[in-house]
Amino acid sequence: MANYGSSDVSVLLGTGDGTFQAAVAFPAGRSPLSVAVGDLNGDGVPDLAVANDRSNDVSVLRGTGDGTFQAAVDVPLPAGSNPSSVAVGDFDGDGKPDLAVAIPRSNHVLVLLGTGEGTFQAALAFGAGSHPVSMAVGDFNGDGKPDLAVGNTTCWSCALSVLMNDTPVPR
Repeated sequence: MANYGSSDVSVLLGTGDGTFQAAVAFPAGRSPLSVAVGDLNGDGVPDLAVANDRSNDVSVLRGTGDGTFQAAVDVPLPAGSNPSSVAVGDFDGDGKPDLAVAIPRSNHVLVLLGTGEGTFQAALAFGAGSHPVSMAVGDFNGDGKPDLAVGNTTCWSCALSVLMNDTPVPR
């Protein structure tokens, strides 16, 4: 879980009986708001991606396979981004996980295409409605490609945007 106001995230490992062990904190960036899980480096072990509001980056914590994580590697975002949410999906259809990052101040979602080694290419920006603050990945139109549902909020309204993925899927 993201521990806003700190510089860490907490992981609670399951015990197998519906309960959890005590939370263990792992350092991330400043004021983490959102955590997503995915195998970002292709080693078969879940990794964490953390959207850090005050450090304008996404921290990638590579899983070790025993419930712990290596030191965070920060993926910088444009200055003043203040990301609010991060999601993992293969948005370009190359079989490698990518990151989508909600940027409330710019009304955009940034997509960082993954290399398959836990690193990412420069961000691509997509309009996402007014003040995007949360996201979910799913195939909303049944075409086999991951789309993004984006929760938007402003002082006067709340809305949902759906960004349909029109990237051709490799055959």
